[in-house]
Amino acid sequence: MISLFLHLLALSYGTVNLCGTLKFMPLASVVAWSGLTVLIIMRWLPGYVDAEVAAGRVPSFVKTQEKFFWGIVAWILLLHATADPVGLMLPDYVGVLPQILPMLVSIALYLGLAYPVMFEMYRLFKPVLDPRQSSRDFFRARMTIPILFFPPIMLWMLIEDLNGGGMPALVEIKLMAVAPVFFIALYLISPKLFNFAWRAEDNQYPDLEAAIKKISEQAEAPVSGLKIWDTFNEPVANAAVAGLSARFRYVYITRYLLSLFSAEQVEGVVAHELGHLRLGHVTTYMLYSIVLILVSVFYKLGIIAWFPQYYTESAWVSFAEMLFFLAVFSLTFTALARFSEYQADAFAVTLTDRQNFASGLETLESMTLPPPAVIPGWLLTHPLISDRIERARNGPAQTLPELIRQAGRTRLLLVIFGLAMLAAAFSPAAAVLKISDLHDAVQAGNHRLALSRYNSLPDSLKNHPMVLQETGKLAFGCGSPLLATAIAAETSLGLRFVEVSEILHHAGAPEVALDFEVMKFVLKPLDLWRVHGVSLLEKFFDHIKTALG
Repeated sequence: MISLFLHLLALSYGTVNLCGTLKFMPLASVVAWSGLTVLIIMRWLPGYVDAEVAAGRVPSFVKTQEKFFWGIVAWILLLHATADPVGLMLPDYVGVLPQILPMLVSIALYLGLAYPVMFEMYRLFKPVLDPRQSSRDFFRARMTIPILFFPPIMLWMLIEDLNGGGMPALVEIKLMAVAPVFFIALYLISPKLFNFAWRAEDNQYPDLEAAIKKISEQAEAPVSGLKIWDTFNEPVANAAVAGLSARFRYVYITRYLLSLFSAEQVEGVVAHELGHLRLGHVTTYMLYSIVLILVSVFYKLGIIAWFPQYYTESAWVSFAEMLFFLAVFSLTFTALARFSEYQADAFAVTLTDRQNFASGLETLESMTLPPPAVIPGWLLTHPLISDRIERARNGPAQTLPELIRQAGRTRLLLVIFGLAMLAAAFSPAAAVLKISDLHDAVQAGNHRLALSRYNSLPDSLKNHPMVLQETGKLAFGCGSPLLATAIAAETSLGLRFVEVSEILHHAGAPEVALDFEVMKFVLKPLDLWRVHGVSLLEKFFDHIKTALG
């Protein structure tokens, strides 16, 4: 599940970050991409499947699925990077919704390409699948996660789009306030999402529901009821608990699990899921999500405020940053998830019979394919079942209060770390806000306000490249290209030839000609006129000569 989540996340943010970065003859790129897609779908893919079937080879299901899914993601990203289809089709609207619109195109392409790929995978693996499972069921079973994933990520991107006015870097600060509300809302509506995606049915086993409610009372983790999870004839033995509010909290169990597990084993599975609830793992994951965003925001704001020489809005840099944070997420979240699974197992052992719970894990192990050997244990969200069985049978007994304290310490550490990130982000956030205020004043054409905000900046920020950009725009708005030249000199060499207010007051007057000549003499040999790749000397020289008469 974590790998599927990662490639969908890469698709979502990669689409936005890489859009148009390799643009070359957009229309021709779309035509070429479409033609190659048809060729792959119609010729190569069926040929590959037929060759595998004829040879009697049944490749690894997990490896094949991963290969095809990542192939689809990479292929869609290539289209967006080379052609920017949204910008080609809807150029007037992309500026308003720069993330949502490319994302909608990506979803359509993903689902459109996924279906024929899933159909060929179904043909390839049909001999080992449940004969009751149709190709449609096969497809829907694999699209469950995307159905759950895409709406929240699209909502998040919509929030970013709606808060995207003003200086781009300020969006990060706005999202700091939005993130907790977003994740709480997401967890609140999660039962509705699960009911839709999993076609969850009301309970048809009253005795089992009574037993589950009894266990939930023992666990002090009340639930509203039991839902039967439809796996589309997929042999999935799984269970889950969803919902922050007890009134809308349900236990979800797959029909396949009920068909294979005894009543005692089912109770152990339910106790495990209630353990996640009683030990506050939902809250833990929510805190983790917020902390990860705070780390990302602190990183971005710190680069902008303290290391502007390394800050860039390059799409490829943004894409690389996204991959880096995906790697951080994979390492930290999987470790947290494995820890939570061990805790939930220990909770189930305290609530039910140890041997019955272990036998349930053994039944699960007998019907579950082991993870591919190429995937290391530290990338798995769940520990190896053999390890869990050993701990269930022979592990040290832990009391419920011990487990609750242990889970509480984890949340406390996350809160402390989150507050530390928030405190650390205060200073760079304040700096970015000041620069943003200057940016907004310049954009609005309010020169008097912009000048006031520039003069109120601390000296450390007056040398900031973003401040230089805004004061350059201000100079043009005031009819004084000399201002931009003076600011460039000050930023490059730390020189203060004339106060900015004086330059504005005396712009174009003969007495400032000497300052200009001095700056030109000093800076031109050192080639320090280039700011963000633009030569201020070449750009302003003719205009300045005219202004000086």
